[in-house]
Amino acid sequence: MSNELSRRQFLAGATAFALGSAVFGLPCRAFADDAQAGRAIVILHTNDVHCAVGEADKTGATPLGYSALASYVADRKGVFGSGNVTLVDAGDAVQGNVMGTLTQGQALVDIMNATGYDYVIPGNHEFDYGMPQFNHLVGSANATYLSCNFTDKRPEVPTLMFAPYAIQDYPLASGSTASVAFVGVTTPATLTASSPKSFWRSDDDHTCVYGFCEDDTGAALAAAAQNAVDQARTAGADYVVLLAHLGQGGSPDIWRSDALAKRCRGIDVIIDGHSHQEYVQVKQDAENKNVIITQTGTQFSSVGQVVINPDSGTISASTPAFEATLLREARKSGDPAYVREATFGRDASVQDAINKKVADVEAQTGTVIGKSEVDLHAFEDDDYTWAVRAHETNLGDFVTDAYLYYATNAGVMADIAFVNGGGVRANLNRGNVTKGDLINVNPFNNQLCYTSVSGQDLLDALELSASSLPEPNGDFLQVSEGLEFVIRTDIDSPVLRSGSTFVGIDDTKERRVRRAALHGRAIDPQATYTLVCHSYYLVEGGGSYSMLCKNPVTLLGLDNDALMEYVQLNLRGVIGQQYANATGQGRIATQVGPDPVPDPDPTPKGEPEQPETQPPANDASDPKPLAPTGDDGTLKATSAAVAAAAAVGAAAFATTHAETEDDRA
Repeated sequence: MSNELSRRQFLAGATAFALGSAVFGLPCRAFADDAQAGRAIVILHTNDVHCAVGEADKTGATPLGYSALASYVADRKGVFGSGNVTLVDAGDAVQGNVMGTLTQGQALVDIMNATGYDYVIPGNHEFDYGMPQFNHLVGSANATYLSCNFTDKRPEVPTLMFAPYAIQDYPLASGSTASVAFVGVTTPATLTASSPKSFWRSDDDHTCVYGFCEDDTGAALAAAAQNAVDQARTAGADYVVLLAHLGQGGSPDIWRSDALAKRCRGIDVIIDGHSHQEYVQVKQDAENKNVIITQTGTQFSSVGQVVINPDSGTISASTPAFEATLLREARKSGDPAYVREATFGRDASVQDAINKKVADVEAQTGTVIGKSEVDLHAFEDDDYTWAVRAHETNLGDFVTDAYLYYATNAGVMADIAFVNGGGVRANLNRGNVTKGDLINVNPFNNQLCYTSVSGQDLLDALELSASSLPEPNGDFLQVSEGLEFVIRTDIDSPVLRSGSTFVGIDDTKERRVRRAALHGRAIDPQATYTLVCHSYYLVEGGGSYSMLCKNPVTLLGLDNDALMEYVQLNLRGVIGQQYANATGQGRIATQVGPDPVPDPDPTPKGEPEQPETQPPANDASDPKPLAPTGDDGTLKATSAAVAAAAAVGAAAFATTHAETEDDRA
């Protein structure tokens, strides 16, 4: 059972927790009592920062970022001793907005160097700029990269790309030391969740030459992690902390962090990432011993802290989603978590480095493209939860319409455009819209292209898109104007997977997607349609959408260029009221329960139907013609990379190696 507190539970039960902490031997302060100075080991951690460095926003407010983190690290070192505090990151730091895009991640590595990270692991998005740039970023980082499962498969025996673990010794007040091993692990879903092309031998040979210990059961990943843990224990580690880019919500079941914990032994803490959630949990391992799992959300929504106290034998973990006094005030609806400047301030040198990077970006991207009369949403109203990964949004409508019209402007009579929710990364607020704003919406610089797909493959793609609902997923599809369908969310998905790879549809099960129609006409499984999307799906088979890369493609421009052209050319500089509804224009609907039974034919038997009066041929009410299909174009992408994927809470949770899990919260 998970010991996981909601924010509401914390606020309602603070008094109960204060009493309970005395019973469980937990520190009353979520982020460690200063009395533990010289007696405890502190591990501060981030994950999925995605380029949210902490620059001032349009209102002038400055959110939590690297300079505030650096200040807090200094504060903790002052309390616990400089040798007893370690700063780590669990992946996905270098991609996510215009700063990452323009510098291919280098600006983020520079800022992380200034902040003073000790250990980091690659998340799936560290590979988005390609393997040569990934290697360059690693070489320029001061932090040590770790991974027990990222392998080069070209040698006869697959070779690890990084050291699987590192051991850090911490001095204690007693004069002795305690050793902590940090073990790195990255989700095997990286093979499809990043650009599969990054792992190919070449554009001409799509053989996947790198791997992440992927298989159909999760056994290979568990074996790699267990091997690294065993080696670290043999080398003298007193504690083992797994730095994991695995996640839970939206992650393949066999590669989730809690699934890995259950299959392994000897892990004390898993510092998690990838699923953009915020939690502190206690799970049981293969020997029924407790393992703490913690994650801090995304885009610097929080910073986590793990405290190991060798004297008491306790380990605690906390994230400020349940704490109002660490680095930020409690999160409020519509109010991102801003740093409490008076408490910790900002490290001047790190802030200076950030300001210089921001100024460089502004100089390149500050040109005003147009204006928006409405707010376009990637997030829910809390400015934290991804909306675009769970349901239609006006921003998803805007982006896919831009793709469709971009192709039309190039002379391609396309039918449909798709974008994955995970590719839409920032709200677009009303007011002036700059080049940088639009790059932030689509920061990955994906190459747009078009191809011919069958109606059946379109329907299968929509079924895959709907398979995780109501749980958000980065591969949920937003769709362009004219395409409408309903998703039944109360039945199991018929999608068949091997790991994270799409295998097919179980024809013995009912499909979730129904009444799919284009401009009012049902999608014909036997017909051919022209689809506009990015090469990540149509060439590389990313996101497991292998059914969309069967035919050759014709390349267009970059995704964010399409947004700029759409605003300037098609919308004449104004994003208007057609996009006013935050939940979109009604292209994607959800349904619980079976389809309604149609009403009986109201026409009396024996009486002929009267034809409707037809308007004159030149009547202005003539309906808009259907968008015609167009050029076929195609470059078949072997799905080698995809196939490879198949082969706190304020209540810190204390645990000892012999303790068993219980229901306390």
